[in-house]
Amino acid sequence: MLKNYLFVAFRSLRRRKGYAGLNVFGLAVGLACFFLLGLYVRDELAFDRFHADVEQIYAVGTVSERSGETYYSMVHAPPVTGLMAEHVPEVAATVREYAARVQVRVADDRFDDQRRRYVEPGFFEVFDFPRVAGDLTTALDAPNQAVLSEQAAQRYFGQADPIGQTVSIDVTPDLFGGTSEPRDLTVVAVVEVPRTSSITFDLLVSVATPGGVLTDPDIWTIHLSGGAFVRLQPGVTQAQLSAALDRFATDVYNERANRTVNFHAIPLTDFYFSDFYRSDGLRGDARYLALFGGIALLVLLIAVVNYTNLATAQAADRTREVGVRKAIGAGRRQLAGQFLGEALLVSAAAFVLAVVLVTAALPGFNALFGTDLGTGLLLSGATLPLMLALALGTGLLAGAYPAFVLARQRPMEVLRAGGAPQGGSTGLRKVLVVAQFAVTVALLVGVAGIVKQLRYVQTADLGFDGERVLHVELDDLAEQSEAAKAAFLQHPAVRVASATGAAPGNYWGMYSAGDLEGQPTSEDGASFTSLWVVFADADYVDVLGLDLAAGRFLDPDIATDATNAVVLNEAAAHALGWAEGDAAVPAALGKTMNWVAEGSQIVGVVEDFHFGSMHDVIEPAGIRFGDPSPDNPRPDHTGLLLKLDTRDLLVTMSELEATWHSLAPDAPFETTFVDEYYEQMYRSEVRLGRILGVFAGLAIFVACLGLVGLAAFTAQRRTKEIGVRKVLGASVASILRLLTRDFALLVAVAFVVAAPVAWWGLQRWLESFAYRAEVGVGTVLLAGLAALAVALLATGALAWRAARMDPVRALRYE
Repeated sequence: MLKNYLFVAFRSLRRRKGYAGLNVFGLAVGLACFFLLGLYVRDELAFDRFHADVEQIYAVGTVSERSGETYYSMVHAPPVTGLMAEHVPEVAATVREYAARVQVRVADDRFDDQRRRYVEPGFFEVFDFPRVAGDLTTALDAPNQAVLSEQAAQRYFGQADPIGQTVSIDVTPDLFGGTSEPRDLTVVAVVEVPRTSSITFDLLVSVATPGGVLTDPDIWTIHLSGGAFVRLQPGVTQAQLSAALDRFATDVYNERANRTVNFHAIPLTDFYFSDFYRSDGLRGDARYLALFGGIALLVLLIAVVNYTNLATAQAADRTREVGVRKAIGAGRRQLAGQFLGEALLVSAAAFVLAVVLVTAALPGFNALFGTDLGTGLLLSGATLPLMLALALGTGLLAGAYPAFVLARQRPMEVLRAGGAPQGGSTGLRKVLVVAQFAVTVALLVGVAGIVKQLRYVQTADLGFDGERVLHVELDDLAEQSEAAKAAFLQHPAVRVASATGAAPGNYWGMYSAGDLEGQPTSEDGASFTSLWVVFADADYVDVLGLDLAAGRFLDPDIATDATNAVVLNEAAAHALGWAEGDAAVPAALGKTMNWVAEGSQIVGVVEDFHFGSMHDVIEPAGIRFGDPSPDNPRPDHTGLLLKLDTRDLLVTMSELEATWHSLAPDAPFETTFVDEYYEQMYRSEVRLGRILGVFAGLAIFVACLGLVGLAAFTAQRRTKEIGVRKVLGASVASILRLLTRDFALLVAVAFVVAAPVAWWGLQRWLESFAYRAEVGVGTVLLAGLAALAVALLATGALAWRAARMDPVRALRYE
């Protein structure tokens, strides 16, 4: 019976090649979109789940409130893990780690920007990275030993056995300064670092290694990339761990650290999507994951709607066939089976085509999403059977309604009506078309809003001139910042240079005042906790083109400026109550405050400039002279800002690199243009805009495939009517309006339905920006007009052909 169903279904589809082709291709595109986004979502959700008993591994951090916002930070203090192991019995193992990028040397080969992690010996007691070679039980107990990732081992040693080999890195004996020195490490083990690990590294080094730092039990407050992780005792729940950490903070940690913290622990399975701030490793965004999953479902839904629409549209042509079959004894179940067989054939063909499309699209998809999905993931395990089952189920779902509607037709009524349709399916088709284009309009509104906001943040006045301002990381030359600055100023393309600890857009050059000399207080007793300090020399204002709102900038010829002078931004002047209205007032000048040094005097106020992302408001900040002397245990000038004036940037960069290597022959020349920092800040938004644009285009394409089929069907059904109208004098334009009016009206209804919802969602997304563009009615209307134009183009060609048909030929139709 099944064989007969499929044979009859195949023969029926062959008679309607055009509709079958539209159904197969439309459903294949929808399935391909769903499969691609489904693979992405599955891959993201798989992060960190390769560890054994991963449900027992937790990241430990702190949670705090500031200006009504909640902030999550990892725990870095050296004593924390040892104290937890001693005072928190719910914890079976602990590890503290932090990350940095270093240069690795192997014999005469140099490998720059390698990912190093200093870790405690309990690393492999907490984490379960697959062992490739060596003994992991004692790998991190002794100093001067390294564990490599499998990829790094192949990079450094090729096919040779890495165990027992030597790699060299530069370390400093103290976190707070000192001259770096090479340190030879012996490779004792190799592990695999899966692609779905949020904790990434090229080599692990024990904190016991000189230069490993963070072993001082008296250091309680420090900010680094990394933190503490624990593995729980069997049977311990997250609630029990949270209660234990609360007791630990109250009874032990707060008293010894002389500060109050609130611990916050999350499962490692949630760490990849968490709000814990980390500059290293990988991080996902659960909001975008849900959004992409929703888009996948919507595009697939549009494809299913297409199939249903075209099938119900053809129902009128097949009612006579149903009547004849019923008259000769076919039952409702047999007829439904025949039509469901057609749906299965269409979905099977669509599945094969979808797999081909996915395979072809994967390279572009990976580039768009920044992933590394391969065809192996597509064909692995239960993925392919699951996708096939989904495709067949989708086909059955799409074909179920028309199948059972046609199967219940009464044979005598159908034959008496001459094959006219019984019951209206026109209303259903209209509802489905409206639903299709409502989704399309919503996606287009989202794309339009995101593009407008990105254009706004990319063209907004940042309050400084960052064009062709190059940030040079000094690293080992931080103690010789003045000499490095003088050397670069010899180059004719360098107009002005500044030695500084902060480049706009580079947060790692800025330090919270609370981390240096306690909370800043004004002479009036006002205090606040979010004042940022920028250490810079007198040329900082010139290299960035900052504007003074009051007073003067730092002056090296005034002796007291070296230790006491401060230049605030307007936000800081307002925070201290020394400014009114929209601009800073001279009342701030001459005021004193205990910040970094006691009795610091305000000598000037600069107009606010964006040193961070437009997601955040401009925070209070101050600029001070830094101490560039070798006696400073923590050099304040960690970089140079060079204002370049050149027509041949490639040649200039090559010459500047030569200057650098004359100062530091073995150190890499690490540079970033300031405007690149700001591009990196909005990388996720740019990617979101591109992704929405691509899938909005695909949604429109799939929806228009259905419109083309419906338009062709409508033109075919009204062929004789068109002929009569033309004989009576109807113009081509009037017939075009006749055939496209209904579709235009449906798109308009879809716009009315979708626009308010899409606009509301766009406003919620824009709330993540402190500074944002106004997305008004014009942007929403533009998206609606775009959807209407595409729909009219899709149906217009068929309508034009029908309108131009010879009326005699039309009257002879059928």
